[in-house]
Amino acid sequence: MKRRFLFLLMAVCSFVGANAAINRANNYLYAKDATAKQGQNVEVTLNMKNAKEIINWKTTLVLPEGVTFVSAVAADRWTEEIVPTDLTLFSETETAVAAGDGVVAKITLQVASTVAEGEYEIQLKDVVMTAADQTSIAQVESKTFKLTVEAGGGVKGDVDGNGTVGVGDIEAVLNIMAGGESNPAADVDGNGSVGVGDIEAILNIMAGGE
Repeated sequence: MKRRFLFLLMAVCSFVGANAAINRANNYLYAKDATAKQGQNVEVTLNMKNAKEIINWKTTLVLPEGVTFVSAVAADRWTEEIVPTDLTLFSETETAVAAGDGVVAKITLQVASTVAEGEYEIQLKDVVMTAADQTSIAQVESKTFKLTVEAGGGVKGDVDGNGTVGVGDIEAVLNIMAGGESNPAADVDGNGSVGVGDIEAILNIMAGGE
């Protein structure tokens, strides 16, 4: 009797393990490679491949130094708000998303002007999806995608790297003057140092000057 019980227990465990492996192989999040310029923002598309109907998903971004998270919005196959907590993104829907493969979110990242040209790896870590039947699907291996950083051709005075010149750039200069992390883009007046002259240069650009 004991041997039969052990045999049944092993069979159940094998079945559960095999079923989980099938779920992971057919239901997962991934992102496509992207290209960005130094000192600018880049939009990355987050995709979901699912064989089951999905009601929520979660993932944590692992970013290289100098690349920061800006925002994430639902797109195409997903309509519910995406809630970020630090670098962890979560979203849940009342209406299950049918099986398919396509974009569920657009993520905006900011690449500092100090990031060297080259290729960088970004991870989608701790991915968990929940199916409509309440099955939890966890990706054991992190999905990765490539971010290629090219030489910047950014806007003069765009110190915070958001693609425009505004109050945020003045705040970024003040932060550097107060001892914050240096940024070559902050030397707007080109005198080799960061100071009041750079703030004046930004104000001039905002006023329509060069």
